[in-house]
Amino acid sequence: MPRLKNLVQHSALILTGISIGAALWKTRSTATASPDSGPLRESLEDLKARLAELEIAGNRRTATEANSDGHSAETVAAIASLESTVATLTTRYDHRLAEVENRLGDHDAKLKELPTLAQVVSTMEEMLSSTMSGLDNKLSEQVRSIEVLKTTVAQSDELMEKVLDSIYSLQSHVVESDKSEVPVSV
Repeated sequence: MPRLKNLVQHSALILTGISIGAALWKTRSTATASPDSGPLRESLEDLKARLAELEIAGNRRTATEANSDGHSAETVAAIASLESTVATLTTRYDHRLAEVENRLGDHDAKLKELPTLAQVVSTMEEMLSSTMSGLDNKLSEQVRSIEVLKTTVAQSDELMEKVLDSIYSLQSHVVESDKSEVPVSV
C-alpha cells in the first residue's frame, strides 16, 4: 500500500510537470503560430485529454484495489508514452524553429544586399544627367552643322551672283562688239 501511494504521488508529480510543460509550450507555440501548427495543436489537445484521463483514473484508484500492480504498469506505460510524445513534439518544434531562424537569416542577408531607395534614385539621376548631356552635345553639333551649311549656301549664292554678273557683263560686251564689226562696203 505505501508503494502504491508513492507510485500515485510520483505519477501525479510527473503528470503535473508534463501538463505545465505542455501549457508553457502551448503559450509559446501560439505566440509564434505558423500555418503548419494544426497537427501540432491536435497533438497537444490529444496529450491534454490523455493527461486528464490519467489524473481522473489516478484519483479514483484506492489503496484497496486488488489489481493495483496491473494499473501501475499501465500508468508507467502511459507516462512513458506521454514523455515520448512530448519529446517528439519538442524535437519537431525545435527543428521548425531552427528552419524559421535560418530562413529569417537568409532573408535578412538578401535585404542587406539590395540597394536603398536613395541609391537607386541617385543612380537614375546620374543616368538621366549623362543622357541629357549627350543629347545636348548632339544638338549643339547639329546647330553648328546648320550654321556651316547656311554660311556655305550664302557663300555659294554670292559666288553665283558674281558668276552671273560676269556672264552678263561678258554678254553685253560681246553684243556691243558684234555691232562694231559690221562690214562696210566700199
